[in-house]
Amino acid sequence: MLTLVAFIALPAISIGNDRVQDWELVNPEGVVKIEPMKVNPHPKSLEGKTVLLRWNGKHNGDQFLNRVGELLKENVRDIRIVKSWEIAPWTAIIAGNPDKSKEIVQTLAKEKPDLVIGSQCD
Repeated sequence: MLTLVAFIALPAISIGNDRVQDWELVNPEGVVKIEPMKVNPHPKSLEGKTVLLRWNGKHNGDQFLNRVGELLKENVRDIRIVKSWEIAPWTAIIAGNPDKSKEIVQTLAKEKPDLVIGSQCD
């Protein structure tokens, strides 16, 4: 019983203490530097174009992109579909840092796509 009374009384003793506390507010979001970028002009048609399907490895993203590729093949003449996870399996990741992202872009740019379609799925 004495132990129970001590646990109940301790918060009251601490509250009565007139000590000043210093708190530091920390923002867990971090700092993101956003730079403007120029968007490439959109092609008027996809006929004869190369479309790169970019998957980041999340569950079902490849299935979605496979279907997009099928629909493009069915509806657009002379289109070339390139699947990033087939030509460079190591790119099917969420990069996590700018250097890795640039490495992925440089690898996939070798296919010279006219258009890139990406998917983030769960």
